[in-house]
Amino acid sequence: MTHQQILTETRGRVGIITLNRPERLNAFTGVMQSEIQSQVRSWNADYGIGAMVITGAGRAFSAGADVGGFEDFVRGEEQRQAPARAADISWVDLARESKPIVCALNGVAVGLGITLPLSCDVRLAAEDARISFRFLRIGLTPEYGSTHFLVNLVGLGRALEYMLTGKFITAQEAKDAGFVNHVCPAETLVDDAVALAQEIADNPNWHLAKVKRLIHENYMEKDLSLVLRRESETLRAARFTEAHKEALMAFRERREPRFHEKAAD
Repeated sequence: MTHQQILTETRGRVGIITLNRPERLNAFTGVMQSEIQSQVRSWNADYGIGAMVITGAGRAFSAGADVGGFEDFVRGEEQRQAPARAADISWVDLARESKPIVCALNGVAVGLGITLPLSCDVRLAAEDARISFRFLRIGLTPEYGSTHFLVNLVGLGRALEYMLTGKFITAQEAKDAGFVNHVCPAETLVDDAVALAQEIADNPNWHLAKVKRLIHENYMEKDLSLVLRRESETLRAARFTEAHKEALMAFRERREPRFHEKAAD
């Protein structure tokens, strides 16, 4: 598939999406967002892909939404009556139901360039990455579920500070706060992200999807009995999968399980 604003490649069972507008610091456009979602859906349907990585070309992950069309939007009276964009809703839903997605934040990650990664599963940042929720600085407000995800990752106080000030945050501060999992040298960032994604992708697809769903269903659930019931039902189903049978055989044979030599999910 030919894309205008992203690059794609695969390494083993990992699909890699690279935002590819380096001359504009990978500012998001409708085309770029559509291409990302289309590629994620394509790899979700591909048994040979177990996890994905999203990163940026050049010196930025993304400087946020492309502001080029903002004035046209404001001037268009009909737009004032239009419903809110569905892009943020469709991306959050897609990311939640998708195969695992690892974001590798190289350089600047601002506005949409950080709120979109928040709905992914794991985030790595280069040592020189700089992150900012700068919505108020341009007279806008946060989106892509970020006021939900950020609070649950870093706590209420830090979330309010980051969003109300719009200040830049270093990669190490982001890790210490809890919304970046690892800080890596810039030159190894993508390789480190792919290695982590491959470690995820080595596991059986069915089980990865079920664990993601359980976590998203349960991490805000206050009814512990419901949490236990969901886990029990999923575990019961997992016991009858080919992957579990393969794992038991591998244990007896003292070897690593080979989940993907055949459809062992």
